[in-house]
Amino acid sequence: MPQPAHNIEKLDEHLLEVVRAIHGAVKQGVSHSDEPKVIDGAIRDCKEILDVIMEGNVSDWLN
Repeated sequence: MPQPAHNIEKLDEHLLEVVRAIHGAVKQGVSHSDEPKVIDGAIRDCKEILDVIMEGNVSDWLN
């Protein structure tokens, strides 16, 4: 069974920043919906962020 994170506040802070980053990327893409390059960049940014989260290296996030 996995051990709980020792520094849960730092984990919460990191995940809040992740949500803000994704929100910013989506907002950028939506506000430039007539510019395919901007939309593609926003999608790439979201994918990169989510790929890091899905790797699940929580100890890396706490350093």
